[in-house]
Amino acid sequence: MRRNTIVLAASALMLAACSKQAPAPQPAPEVAPPPSPAVAAAPTITPVDVPAGYGYPGDRTEFQAWADTWQIDNITTAAWNLWAGMTSDSGQKWNGAVLPVWETWCGSEEVFSATGCTTLSKPGRRFERPHQFGHVAKLLGKTAKNDEGQVVSFNKFNPPMVKYLNTQQPGPGGVNYNYVSMQSLASLNAAWPAETPISQRTVVEAPYQSDEGSTQGYTGMETKPVIFIVKASGLTPMPLWMGPKASTNAANSTPNTWYNCVLLDPTAAADPAVMPVPATPEQIAQAVASPGLSCKNYWYAPLATIYSFQMNAAEAADWNNVANNSGDSGQGLIASAGDYGVLVGMHVNSKAIKNWTWETFWWQPGKDAPNNFPGSKAGLTDNVAGAWRNYAMCTGWNQTQGNASSKMVVCFNPYLETSSGIPAGQTSNCMSCHGVATVGSPLGGTPEAPVLPSLNYPPDYKKPINFDTDPRYSTFTKTDFSWAIQGDAINLPATSAAAKP
Repeated sequence: MRRNTIVLAASALMLAACSKQAPAPQPAPEVAPPPSPAVAAAPTITPVDVPAGYGYPGDRTEFQAWADTWQIDNITTAAWNLWAGMTSDSGQKWNGAVLPVWETWCGSEEVFSATGCTTLSKPGRRFERPHQFGHVAKLLGKTAKNDEGQVVSFNKFNPPMVKYLNTQQPGPGGVNYNYVSMQSLASLNAAWPAETPISQRTVVEAPYQSDEGSTQGYTGMETKPVIFIVKASGLTPMPLWMGPKASTNAANSTPNTWYNCVLLDPTAAADPAVMPVPATPEQIAQAVASPGLSCKNYWYAPLATIYSFQMNAAEAADWNNVANNSGDSGQGLIASAGDYGVLVGMHVNSKAIKNWTWETFWWQPGKDAPNNFPGSKAGLTDNVAGAWRNYAMCTGWNQTQGNASSKMVVCFNPYLETSSGIPAGQTSNCMSCHGVATVGSPLGGTPEAPVLPSLNYPPDYKKPINFDTDPRYSTFTKTDFSWAIQGDAINLPATSAAAKP
């Protein structure tokens, strides 16, 4: 789930000079004037990619074989190492806090703009309601429900993905198209010759480059972080996933329906290895009022068990604006400067294989959910450090458990896909959902507020989708599994060359 400058010194010196006899002029030394604090360069954040030592970007041939034959142990190890790399220390700080690698990445607001993104003046945290909650309602011309909305920094993109999105890409007829522009994407879809095979009705694929000798390769990556808040004082209840049965609504187990809650203490000693313990009556009495939650079982843990950042006034106001207009999953809290944004979940995908690797993470300190559903902390590698070890994971590198299997993979994020706005979210998998990410034409809506058409999410996940032959794609352009392209593209006329060819 977006200086005031005072220059008086020269005038004061001139007035002082007029009050006495001026001495004979002397040649001034040829030295550069000191830099004025008023024009000092603002601090910048330089986006950095996943560093070496974590198996990134991975060997595509090897990874594809693992996905095809469902070598889940190898897949799990690779996914945890990717998590370790993207959460490692970037070597940069913001407001005195160390930034993990992924926090240096450009967000939707910066990438999908008329100027693109190369550096950041602050971490890209444009809070907004997840697009998928309103996707179905939007296509049906209805208003999405507000009471199930999580607040997210919608997408973040690693540097290779940013370069790809902010570069015009070739399309039919030798024309270059701008993937941040709704108008350009609609024009791309309209430009396909009638005889174009479905397999070719697609944007240019996101980048992948394998290692070459001592030179590290790279691949496009997208993330979707989910942010809740913890108040700076008191003990804030944080919903803890323990499966759909530990919820008031097993069919759509949104976080506000969960029975288990952890009271997070921002004043406790910072030790991410400390696991939640049953809360005492005194601690429960200090709980920040969150009447929209369904907490019955209370636990206690220090804030250090979850990744957090302290909000400034602008971020708090932005969070409140989104929460007031779309819900905050029942927290019912008003953010203030000094409160903490906490990462409760994150989707991660990488173009390491043709149909992308898919892994999703959610905060799960202590015990895993019953039956490890939909995932767990199993296979956690030693590369993962600190609070990042308190997240569970599931993977969806294939729609089925290998090409020879008909058993569909179930992999969803409890903080995102449990909404009733997503068909069959609790039996979904990442690849099938993102595989229908498309753009169509003509634009709907109005010239001032255009709407980019797309296919709907799968109504169920009972069988895999053939992305090369499914007739539903015959009038759409596939966006290489990226819902961000369809959902974040802006009202930017195709003639506005925001992206460089």
